Amino acid sequence: METLFKDLRYGIRNLLKHPGFALVAVGTLALAIGANSAMFTVVNAVLLRPLQYPESDRLVWLEAANPPRGITYSNMSVPDFVDWQSQNQVFEQMAGFFVGGQILNNGDEPERVRSTLVSGDFFSVLRMPSLLGRTLQPDDVQTGRGLAVVISYGLWQRRFGADREVIGRQVAIGSKSATLVGVMPQGFDYPSQSEMWLPLPLEPAKEARDDRYLNVFARLKPGANIPQAQAELDTINQRLAQSYAATNTGWTVKVSNLQDQLVGNVRPSLLVLLFAVLFVLLIACANIANLLLARGSSRQKEIALRAALGASRFRIVRQLLTESMVLSVVGGAFGLLLSFWLTKLLIAISPANSPRFDEIQPDARVFVFTIGLTIVTCLVFGLAPALQASRSDQSEALKEGSRGNAGGARSNRIRSGLMVAEIAMSFMLLVGAGLLIKSFLHLRAVTPGFTPENVLTVRVSGPPGKFKEDAQRAEFFRQVNDRIQSLPGVQSVGMILSLPLNGDTFNLWRGYVREGRPDTPEERGDAAYLPVTPGYFRTMQIPLISGRTFTEQDTANSAKVIIVNETTARRLWPGESPLGRHVTIAPNEKFLREIVGVVGETKASLANEPGEQMYVPFAQDASWPSMSVVIRTSGDPASFSSAVRNEIRSLEKAAPVFNVRTLNDLVATSVAPRRTPMLLLSAFAGAALMLAMMGIYGVTAYYVTQRTQEIGIRMALGAQMSDVLKLVLKGGMVMAVAGIATGLVGSFVLTRWMTTLLFGVKPTDWMTFAAVSVCLLVTALLACYLPARRATKVDPLVALRYE
Repeated sequence: METLFKDLRYGIRNLLKHPGFALVAVGTLALAIGANSAMFTVVNAVLLRPLQYPESDRLVWLEAANPPRGITYSNMSVPDFVDWQSQNQVFEQMAGFFVGGQILNNGDEPERVRSTLVSGDFFSVLRMPSLLGRTLQPDDVQTGRGLAVVISYGLWQRRFGADREVIGRQVAIGSKSATLVGVMPQGFDYPSQSEMWLPLPLEPAKEARDDRYLNVFARLKPGANIPQAQAELDTINQRLAQSYAATNTGWTVKVSNLQDQLVGNVRPSLLVLLFAVLFVLLIACANIANLLLARGSSRQKEIALRAALGASRFRIVRQLLTESMVLSVVGGAFGLLLSFWLTKLLIAISPANSPRFDEIQPDARVFVFTIGLTIVTCLVFGLAPALQASRSDQSEALKEGSRGNAGGARSNRIRSGLMVAEIAMSFMLLVGAGLLIKSFLHLRAVTPGFTPENVLTVRVSGPPGKFKEDAQRAEFFRQVNDRIQSLPGVQSVGMILSLPLNGDTFNLWRGYVREGRPDTPEERGDAAYLPVTPGYFRTMQIPLISGRTFTEQDTANSAKVIIVNETTARRLWPGESPLGRHVTIAPNEKFLREIVGVVGETKASLANEPGEQMYVPFAQDASWPSMSVVIRTSGDPASFSSAVRNEIRSLEKAAPVFNVRTLNDLVATSVAPRRTPMLLLSAFAGAALMLAMMGIYGVTAYYVTQRTQEIGIRMALGAQMSDVLKLVLKGGMVMAVAGIATGLVGSFVLTRWMTTLLFGVKPTDWMTFAAVSVCLLVTALLACYLPARRATKVDPLVALRYE
């Protein structure tokens, strides 16, 4: 230990003698290790750490699909869910839920709260206890019992002032009175940032088997696994398809881990970013290794003297590694502190609904990772220079007038190899960033099917319990429409049940059957079901392809009509006009609707092809308690929000108004999951490019310094400045070309992992590869030019006197 402390003291003193080198090395390491620790903190919390529920590895998610009908994802029906419950042997418990919104009124201003209707076993499947009171029990979902409600910790704090006597209090949920029976612990908001949980009675006799709205998850029995559960559900589904051919033919269920279902969308981007930041660390290590190699050349006399006095090669390597460890530990300590700020920055720039991001915080695993990374980093950048320096030729190094270049050829090869690796890794990061940038630009260029500029959106609900009849709701929303239309600066107003681009976080789908066709699985189509008011298409500027849009004459008592989008029209009557044809919306309606218009496509997601859509007049289906209002204005739409809210409140003070935002904000939110990986990878690639440029400059500058005498001789023998310039540039550009060639090969392999993150761009996009190659070549040329220009100014007489 005494020897180790001596090595540490000597290493620290030696580094303090060269503060410039120490600051550059520590700063580079702090940034690289800090970025890696921050990225690992996110990956650890989101992907590696188990869910907060006991024995969460036994929790599974059930996802329906119907491949013959092209349906890749769907929910479940209540009758199917009840059959699975009674017939399976692998699940300990199963639970279903339905996410929506409820109006809470506990004496203050009514508030629309994100709520989930849950089956009786919901909390027991998760094994999640309450903080106060109790959770919902199977008895709570029995018909005829009083309505019970459980609230989140955040809602308890916000609306009830964290009152611990809140249990048993009566609150108004919509038009009903409910008893508050429990408060959940802080951080529990499953699913989808829920703030209230209410009982969902499951009555299979009253539910249609093809009405699939239920989300289902389950807990496996001890010893059971996902393949066993999958096999058993496949068997049950085959029996159901035989018994209920009209509704269950073609339907399958996929069983997957619940954690995978929660974080599956962000897993590819997080892993790509983690590998990217590791590349940045390796590039930083290569740069510091080059600096240490240069220092080693200047210390060869010192090392040779140590060896001559009896120090073994192991002893010399240990001393040099101790100095590297000092750099690494100091850089790691500052990096760990920096990672706390970087983690907060990562959370801040990520989309608000990113799964499990509210659970991100450093834990013991992060500290162990940082310590391990610090040790590995020391070995990565310190071992090769230490071994190289310990090989010095004692007799040559101790000669009077020796320039300390013994072993220089081997050192140069190592430095050149490190530089090639730096350029190759920088190339791969730049290609990845270029692909994401190009993909993002392609996505932003996609036409959503409407014009989002100068449009404000507001979600409005009718006063809870006030409107019992559809006609009353239709009249209320008509008055809302008229009042907003009368505001100065408002050009047009419309309403829709669910905004495009998943703007209301839900999509309602219903089946339809052409006139004269049987209602069978083969004949029934599925389309997004969208009640709208007459002004919707004009306000959104959705083009009318043929026919007409809805008018005020399309009322509950007029002929039933429908408008379809182009995708639906092509499916129903390919190559023919659908106008005047009839369809039935199944199974909800028992009458025909006439197709009176065909409109352009609007997208539920910019990255996907538009699906089938059918629009009906809201006056002919006014059963919906809330609608999204779209308002086209002549100025900044955000400035109209207060006036719109005041008009609605003046009409009905108890009418909740929420989700006030512009359509441009909605478009930005829809692309946010792709923006964050693009920004981060671009930042990492930029850092890598800067480090590579510094590395090329350093290697070339060292090359010039090392060959000053040779350059002087060449110039004394008649070499021109252009000859010297070519000589120096050639060495740097050879490394750059070798690095780019290596990076090309690596990129062709690694970019295939990014396929799910790309849109409209192939992983091997040749334009991106070519642009990055040119960028790196120009960067390398600039980095080499400054040392090369300095070399041309060498005075031959001075160089020949240089010893």
